[in-house]
Amino acid sequence: MLFALLLVQLAACAAMTGIIWLVQITIYPLFARLEGEIFDEYHARYMARVTYVIAPLMLIEATSCAACLYLGDWQTMILSTLLLAVIWASTALIQVPQHAKLTQKTVPGLVRSNWIRTIAWTTRTVLLASMSIG
Repeated sequence: MLFALLLVQLAACAAMTGIIWLVQITIYPLFARLEGEIFDEYHARYMARVTYVIAPLMLIEATSCAACLYLGDWQTMILSTLLLAVIWASTALIQVPQHAKLTQKTVPGLVRSNWIRTIAWTTRTVLLASMSIG
């Protein structure tokens, strides 16, 4: 059971890692190329649509992480759990507020701060993969 939950967590985390790299390298930087009404309309549509992809994956990742932490050896799971806490805190305290007041001029700040999540998700994926192999 624990191994299956670890694999679910790994799959969700790996999916989020792929998404966050796409967002970091392509989507967020291209926001800065949009101007005026197009910027506002595109950003609003992006936020509405991306939630349908990201929210379920983040919830699956968090739920499976909590289950692994509860059912497994907490000392083995603590680093990946702390990285997930960093991701959620960064999302709630940095990225969501930045998106709420995003303009073409503030896009570079969004890109810079998003490195926190990009690095944390990438590190989690490597960590969870190594845990599932070993």
